[in-house]
Amino acid sequence: MVAARDGSGTHFTLVLLDADTVAGWRRATPSLGQLRRATSDLIRQYPQVKVAVVADPSIKWALDDSEHDAFEEAIVQRAVVCAPAGTSDGTDGWVAAIVDRARRNGDTVAMVTDRAVSGVPVVRLGHADGGFTFDLDGAREVEARPAPQWRRRRR
Repeated sequence: MVAARDGSGTHFTLVLLDADTVAGWRRATPSLGQLRRATSDLIRQYPQVKVAVVADPSIKWALDDSEHDAFEEAIVQRAVVCAPAGTSDGTDGWVAAIVDRARRNGDTVAMVTDRAVSGVPVVRLGHADGGFTFDLDGAREVEARPAPQWRRRRR
């Protein structure tokens, strides 16, 4: 398989799309239609890469009620893969397991997301000429920082 090349010489053979990020990009509420358009634009822009749409199942409840059945159908068709309930380390741990498995299978992975995933280059999402754009050449790892731990002080 031919792969997309980023500026550092890495070959990407798999791009993970974070459904929450893409469906909600620059919108007040996420849209399944927007996720579909963006996925199609990515495939058109980089036909040589595999694309997988990964989602936290809670996105269904953020979508408009009119899109719930279509979201369920996308799951059945495997156009969207959701983290199983009770996943160890939550959705982030599930995504990390996907990345590990893909790498064991020989894929190089990048991700379109609004969070840092340790060791995974993040692809910038943009919009131009009526379509979505993806900057695989500019994909870079972003430092994953642990969430702050809040403690209540005793008084």
